[in-house]
Amino acid sequence: MLATHTAAERLTADPTTQLAQYLLVCHARSLSFTRGLWCFNLETLSGESLIEAEDEDDGDLNRLSLLAAVRGLEAIDGGSLVSLVSNNRYLIRSLDQSLPRWRENDFIWEHFGRKIPVQNADLWRRIDRTLAIHQVTASLIQTTRVSGHALELSPAAAAIPSLGTAGDFAISDNSDDSSPIIRVDQGHRSPAGPIASRPNDRLRSWLAGQEDVAPRPPRRGRYRPEDLAIG
Repeated sequence: MLATHTAAERLTADPTTQLAQYLLVCHARSLSFTRGLWCFNLETLSGESLIEAEDEDDGDLNRLSLLAAVRGLEAIDGGSLVSLVSNNRYLIRSLDQSLPRWRENDFIWEHFGRKIPVQNADLWRRIDRTLAIHQVTASLIQTTRVSGHALELSPAAAAIPSLGTAGDFAISDNSDDSSPIIRVDQGHRSPAGPIASRPNDRLRSWLAGQEDVAPRPPRRGRYRPEDLAIG
């Protein structure tokens, strides 16, 4: 059996060691209440895809996202520097806030006087073993659509001259300069043709807003008297 050296051990043995650096993008999608798809993409910092894996398994989105992280970290050979990114809040927050406490309590917590395993303890133990080998940072990717819906101008706004359609622009009559001066208070002509093709990896699809964006749940606050009124 080959010995696996952790990232810390390799740096201690030789401070000049250059550890491999990877970007690990983890994602999951539900197929039903109890089953779904997990997938991960391991790539270099320059964007070269090294490993891309996807499979169907039992579990909710949280367990599937955790499974994607487990499989991705276990696929990396030798101690490395890994930047893990996911859009699953449970995964990232648990790595940052809960895992140290679970580790101290051997992944057991007390519930009404009974000691029971933490949720997904089997996968968290595997995650914990990989964290002892790699130096990992975790980032939460959160995408919220704030525009891009069909533009509907009110009659008052449509009457304002400066709100022209894209492609309408004004050029000043300046015979001394061959370069036209485009007014910034008018619409501008967009470049002809597509600027770029669809991103071919998960992270850049998130950043480009081309993944399905789940609507953010409304914020819960105090009930007002009018909310409790019966019509």
